[in-house]
Amino acid sequence: TALVPAMGKGSLFVAPRPGQGLAVAGCLSGKTVVLTGIFPELGGGAGLDLGKAKARALVESFGGRVTSAVSGKTDVLLVGKEPGMSKVTQARSKPGCILMNLSQLSGELTAGRALPGGGSADAGALTSEVNIASFSAGYAHGGGANRFGNGLAAKASTEALAYAVGIDLQGLIGPGGGAQKPKQVPKLAAPPKPKVEKAPATLAALIPEQIDLTDCC
Repeated sequence: TALVPAMGKGSLFVAPRPGQGLAVAGCLSGKTVVLTGIFPELGGGAGLDLGKAKARALVESFGGRVTSAVSGKTDVLLVGKEPGMSKVTQARSKPGCILMNLSQLSGELTAGRALPGGGSADAGALTSEVNIASFSAGYAHGGGANRFGNGLAAKASTEALAYAVGIDLQGLIGPGGGAQKPKQVPKLAAPPKPKVEKAPATLAALIPEQIDLTDCC
């Protein structure tokens, strides 16, 4: 295992390694994983890429395939802190997709357990345990309405936010989602505002035109 300082905590995050302890090499073979949010527990990178390279390396070390967008072939959405609302919403709409956080994935790998099949009760239990406190503000580019970022959550309806968080207001989440109807929709923390109001003039050149800036986390 690899020990990585857990940011903001007095403990270390233990990253599993194939073949060590009960961790089975290749146990993610055939699984397609999408990353969303940041992973400060892993470190490396900065901004919206914080920890993503190491999260990708972890998945790939166990034989998993990491892609950039949620599709019908996605088996797992690995949810970090401040995930993208669009990816979370899309993943919840796919019956075969499991939502997991880094701690859950690490626990399954360390214990040598194969991930449950999408749509199963075990998959639903994992998904229901993913807690989202706030969504990403996205990239900040230019001025005006975009100076605080272009994240989808900033302009989403209460119902859309509730669905993305995992609260079933209108029976939208399938039986595997594990959500319960609440009496009141909890308030989410507002997406953080970037410290600078205008991005560097060169930022636009760093973002490929084909990336959908409505939710790029």
